[in-house]
Amino acid sequence: MTASANDAIEDRLLQIARQFQPDIAAFCSRLIQTPSVNGIHDEIAIAEVIAEQARALGLHVQLVGEQARRPNVIVSSRAAGATGLLLLGHLDTVPVGDESHWTAPPFSGVLRDGKIFGRGAVDTKGGLAASLYALAALREAAGDALPGRAQFIGVPDEETGATGTLGIKYLHATGLLSGLGAIYAYSGRQITLGHRGLIRYRLRCTGEAVHTGAVEWQDGTAGANAVTGMARLLLALEAIEMPYSTAKYFERFRTVLTPGTMINGGVSINVIPDTCEALMDIRLTPEYDRERIEELLDSCIGRVMGEKPRLGFDYELLNYAPAAISDENAPVVTVLDGVMQEISGIKPERVVAGPANEGYLLIERGIPTICGFGPTGANAHAADEYVNAASLGETAAIFALTAWRLSKYLG
Repeated sequence: MTASANDAIEDRLLQIARQFQPDIAAFCSRLIQTPSVNGIHDEIAIAEVIAEQARALGLHVQLVGEQARRPNVIVSSRAAGATGLLLLGHLDTVPVGDESHWTAPPFSGVLRDGKIFGRGAVDTKGGLAASLYALAALREAAGDALPGRAQFIGVPDEETGATGTLGIKYLHATGLLSGLGAIYAYSGRQITLGHRGLIRYRLRCTGEAVHTGAVEWQDGTAGANAVTGMARLLLALEAIEMPYSTAKYFERFRTVLTPGTMINGGVSINVIPDTCEALMDIRLTPEYDRERIEELLDSCIGRVMGEKPRLGFDYELLNYAPAAISDENAPVVTVLDGVMQEISGIKPERVVAGPANEGYLLIERGIPTICGFGPTGANAHAADEYVNAASLGETAAIFALTAWRLSKYLG
């Protein structure tokens, strides 16, 4: 292909993506108006809305999953070929919380002052909409001139802890996950190379029940309070302060232990509680993994049991996602950086995220991944979540041009 032909396709890509702006905004509103709160709504409804629109745009669609009502929706610029750019977003959202705190109904998808409001607007329904129309622009402008293909995948069940069981892990196990590079279509204009890790535990303390009026309890010869025992452990864990990371891009972060985010124990006001459970959330820098965290946990438990020998402790792992970072020299990073500068005139900052996401699952499977880049907005997981409507067309243009240029690396 000649340079002039290549330039003509790029110009056409950007033109089409920007022309799609009103359609992307309308489709984003439609996605918000299709509730997909994790634990309340299965993702089948929103997956079918995306599939219907993708087919109308002339794209290839698959609905696949381990559970029929919680599918992945895979949209491709064409049915076959090696995948260059893989765009991802998650179909589910967190709950809306107290609706009285919203200035617009949380599933209205209303456009006001240039912003589209609603649960999931920026996390990640705006990114879903921009990704779909990026593929449509690519198909319309490049057609068969595109080496390989670009794909978009909407995955279910991300908001329960980014385990990827129904999404990325399932797709990889069934041979449906590939890409020269990936962008997880969260919000923002930074190039998020990776993220801190996440580890969560259920802590249990067992004691000895006895009547609060018993002489044995008074004299300390019987009974062991599991609730105050748990409190000792939680306070010991909370007192641990980790140093700042020395790993590149992670320097502003520390490993942070947050014990006691939920707690439950006791059966009656006049009975010494013999059981107590608490949850603990930990955010990990690259210096800390599960083994090092459990060494700290065991040490704290040992100290508390030394003070209160009638107590017993154990813990259960709930989630584990290690800290992750992509190669900053991977083609997807280089291409996105250049495209962003051309379209916005700004060189994007390269960062890692404090919260964990599913990017680590892609990186572990050999796909260099931008763990967050997409339309702009605010209030994810809060009242009045919104996406800036004008950023949707620009994001689609950035995604489309990135997909086109990355496809050249397929050879």
